[in-house]
Amino acid sequence: MSDKYDCIVVGAGPAGSMAAKEMAENDVDVLLLEKHPEIGVPLSCAEAISFSGLTDFVPIDPEWICTQVQKVLLVSPSNIKMELHHPNAGFILNRKLFDKRLAEKAVSCGACLKVNVQAIGLLKNKKGEFCGVRVLETCSERSESDRKEKEYEAKVIIGADGVESNVARWSGMDFCLGLDQIGSSAQYLLDQVEVEPDCTEFYFGQTLAPRGYAWVFPKGNSRANVGLVIASDRSKEKKAKEYLDEFVTKRFYNFKIAESMMGGIPCFDRHKNLVKENVLLVGDAGRVVDSLSGAGISTALLSGKIAGSVVSQYIKNGNSSVSFLKRYYDELMHIRGRLLRFHTFCRAIFLRMTDEYLDAVISFLKEYFDDKVVTGLEPIPLVKTILRSNPRLLLLLRHLVW
Repeated sequence: MSDKYDCIVVGAGPAGSMAAKEMAENDVDVLLLEKHPEIGVPLSCAEAISFSGLTDFVPIDPEWICTQVQKVLLVSPSNIKMELHHPNAGFILNRKLFDKRLAEKAVSCGACLKVNVQAIGLLKNKKGEFCGVRVLETCSERSESDRKEKEYEAKVIIGADGVESNVARWSGMDFCLGLDQIGSSAQYLLDQVEVEPDCTEFYFGQTLAPRGYAWVFPKGNSRANVGLVIASDRSKEKKAKEYLDEFVTKRFYNFKIAESMMGGIPCFDRHKNLVKENVLLVGDAGRVVDSLSGAGISTALLSGKIAGSVVSQYIKNGNSSVSFLKRYYDELMHIRGRLLRFHTFCRAIFLRMTDEYLDAVISFLKEYFDDKVVTGLEPIPLVKTILRSNPRLLLLLRHLVW
């Protein structure tokens, strides 16, 4: 016998919890499923977010803010250093705590949360329509092996289950990634390191991180997230972890590895749909990410909020066709589509840049900002200015088709 809900959200990360919170606030009966025993664990994120990317969706809580970022350091392949002073650049979060608190907000608004529940398939009714989720549910806190299969029915299903989304696959949405659409990443949480407490660092170079970059994000108390991403087709030559080990030993004299993580960073694909019948994809599950930097928390929150709002309208208007749910994609693209496409365009250029080009760009930025204090950045005008500064960069566009 199955339990019935208006909507089931698979995955209690920022996108899933935001969607559940939005629906619960609109009196939608929503079930939020998390496969891990503890929300936010294991961590799979560098934890950086822009100021507006956070404050547009949730009020700041010092409890889950590790660092407020006020400076950004860029280091070119030949060690040209450019420091940008930006008092409201953003934050480094405690994602484990942030994710947990966001899920708790959804619950406080009326959502039902179940952890340690593994979705194993979607249900279909006699008409062939998706009508729920089949799960393996842990019956005993003392035994992980004591699990039973159960079914939950729902009018709408939201996949918020990350880059390896099973919901996308089960629903028949094509979200396979080519090697040029995903980066291979590795990250350590380091203890006992010396870093500027309010400065994020980015390092570039084909020897350091082929067709990618390395980062150092301070977390306070002599801790930092230190990682890198490389183009996946380069991982055959050397793994991301090997590049990371080399970078860490060059950047730090002393350090202690507290945690480690490996994974893939997807790219946005404007040709992919995020809705099929009554199934919606949010966050990394829908590849709703900044393709240039790999940042995904803000777009996850945005996609979850919009999905939750559209589903709420759909449920309240009981006579609506499932085609109504396509408004989620339309609204998301109206708000963020141009920027997502632009970042994908920038990534295509970045992947073709040699160390010489990277040196030139960072040299230009150093002269362009000239130690000025920046209160805001408009990425599209800035990139246009960079391209005009070095006409040779325009040659990188000749192989791009949009």
